[in-house]
Amino acid sequence: MKKLFVVFVMMVFTAGIYAQGDLDNAFYFRMGYSQPLSSYWGVDDKTMWDDYEMTRRGFNFELGQIFYFNSLKMADGLRLGLNADYLSFYYHGIKSDEFDVKMGNILFGAKIGPCLSYSPVDKLVFDTYIKFNPVWVSSLILSEEDLDENDVFLGFMGVGYSFGLNFRYSILMIGLDFNKSWNKLQYLDDEDGLQSDDTWGNMGEDSGDDDKEYTPMPSFNITIGLAF
Repeated sequence: MKKLFVVFVMMVFTAGIYAQGDLDNAFYFRMGYSQPLSSYWGVDDKTMWDDYEMTRRGFNFELGQIFYFNSLKMADGLRLGLNADYLSFYYHGIKSDEFDVKMGNILFGAKIGPCLSYSPVDKLVFDTYIKFNPVWVSSLILSEEDLDENDVFLGFMGVGYSFGLNFRYSILMIGLDFNKSWNKLQYLDDEDGLQSDDTWGNMGEDSGDDDKEYTPMPSFNITIGLAF
């Protein structure tokens, strides 16, 4: 974990030194609606969500920066950059009306990857990107109305990726984004701590034995924010 963090910081620092020129670097924050996809948790049978009257909703928040390598000459208004999210937070709430069960899923991490931006006119910029997404901490909390205690699952150092588009005009930023990560969510026992052999797992019937311990958590996200 420490080595991954050091590499992340070095890449951001290096980009900050060399980024200069035609397109200005952009610092931003954004938030929005996050929709867990029907393949959430690795579910193969998409009808499960309707059969058990399960709803899926969420939100996300990101704080990041785009550094441009203007020394790499490209077409006018077209520049390559490095896009780093210092903070990436997702909350996905899943509720089953049939069983009176609520589940809260949290992902806390960072993102980094290449970005290609095009500015056809002043103040208007289109960004496309793909990012590596280390998930520092993930969790799932399951609660039932008839029980006083909650079941808690925790995960550390998950991995994922995201890709998407940004539309920026002046300081306004609107984004469309797909994100997917895999996390080993281990049951947290009140007395014995994390149970590595008791995981939330992958609900997909076609997943291999090596993948069963890791829970896929894909989502589609629509965000709005400010970029300076």
